[in-house]
Amino acid sequence: MTWNPVVEVECDGERLGVHRGPGSGPALVLAHGLEDSWHTWRPFVDALRGDLPFTPYALDLPWRAGAQYAWVHRTSPATLLRHALALLPEPPALLVGHSFGANAVLELLAEADRPAFQGVVLLAPYFRPPDDPVDWRLFDRELARFRAVIGEGVRLKLGERRHALDPDLVDTMVAKALERVGPLGFVALLRQFITTTDLELGTVPVPTLVISGAADAALAGPRTEAFRRAMPTATVHTRSGGGHFCHLEQAAEVTAEVRRFLTALPTPIEA
Repeated sequence: MTWNPVVEVECDGERLGVHRGPGSGPALVLAHGLEDSWHTWRPFVDALRGDLPFTPYALDLPWRAGAQYAWVHRTSPATLLRHALALLPEPPALLVGHSFGANAVLELLAEADRPAFQGVVLLAPYFRPPDDPVDWRLFDRELARFRAVIGEGVRLKLGERRHALDPDLVDTMVAKALERVGPLGFVALLRQFITTTDLELGTVPVPTLVISGAADAALAGPRTEAFRRAMPTATVHTRSGGGHFCHLEQAAEVTAEVRRFLTALPTPIEA
């Protein structure tokens, strides 16, 4: 199905864009993860649709693949997300974010002047429990996770082709992706991760569904329980066998869960 550009602007030196997919009904807005693209949402939206009426809008954000991350020095992901939402031709009713995009949504929700949303879905966010000290062990651990997620993303984008490629060639592609992202991409993620424990999540009134994979260290084990305590309005589900990109690898199952959540909202999304 055809997606069309709605707007593209430069804001504080960064490019922001909005693309609209086919459909009608409440605006469902999607925020991609680090080193990803708005295109990643197209199969997700196709799987989600079913008989739900909504108008999908995919944001093109400054942490897209190929980004320079110059914004790290002067603004925050939540601020950039807020600017992008202001470009929409209609108020957002539903907001979906993945990974870095999910945490940008989380930061926005924690702000006192948060926009009004009917419901929020966070896919593979990450969270630092209060008892997880910021030390060199955390730095090394999160750097290893960052490298693993970038590698997972590269292999996922290759699809079935990766099985026909020499493993050393795939490893070289991952290494080049990491080199291109550079330290600033990791700094952006590390800063976002470290500050999650300070977010005022207990004040968030918006119904929120959180989905993560059991194989994804971003929100697993003690982190899951700490997140539940920090954000009582959130329903947190860990999918067995899922990874950081479970919304793509297990699209049918994840979108079915999201669909149930949307239809059960206080003002449900109905056919």
